[in-house]
Amino acid sequence: MTILYARGKNMKWNLNKIEFLYPPDNFIGSFINEKMQARHKALQDEKINTILANLAAAEDPLTAMQTLNPLDHIQFLLNNIEEFKKQRCLEETVLKLYRKENSAFSSGGPFDTWNRLFLHCDAQRFYQMGAPFPEGEIPAFRGSIAGLKKGFCWTINKKTADWFLERWEDKEQGGGTVFSTRITDKDVLIFFKDKERAELIVSPQFLETAEIKIIEKH
Repeated sequence: MTILYARGKNMKWNLNKIEFLYPPDNFIGSFINEKMQARHKALQDEKINTILANLAAAEDPLTAMQTLNPLDHIQFLLNNIEEFKKQRCLEETVLKLYRKENSAFSSGGPFDTWNRLFLHCDAQRFYQMGAPFPEGEIPAFRGSIAGLKKGFCWTINKKTADWFLERWEDKEQGGGTVFSTRITDKDVLIFFKDKERAELIVSPQFLETAEIKIIEKH
């Protein structure tokens, strides 16, 4: 349900394709009772007007984005990406949104959307937000239930890859595919390392030519 009238003359944010309301608030059916229908419409308008007022009051794009439903965050970021750059909060915002639904063995959101966002990011600034990547060419792994080999998030933790190989061995029970490639620090946008994970996000340029292979349990 796209609210076409939401873009006022004084609105400084690009709200193209922003939905504003999601279930149950965007019920687009009709009530048999006219009073119930009118009440529902009034509640919708009230919620949208509140969101618009908060957007108009927001001085920076990150605050503005956070007034919206989380399902609208990526679209708002795409619409206002130059403002995020000006405020030097693009890389942090892209990273936060990406990591909500993505890891080396799970992925969410269209590949092309993330590709576009990562291309807009400053690679040096992105890298400095993480830990130093080990020197040399390092084997890395990722998995996909859908069998999609191209993905931005990988791990260099072989134990994690082996665990998923074991788990996904029986394809009749669902499972997925585990992939491997080799990565150097110049291919890395950002690297995260803690006690449990050693994950990284690779650059779009790396994925254009990367040799990615399926690995199987031996």
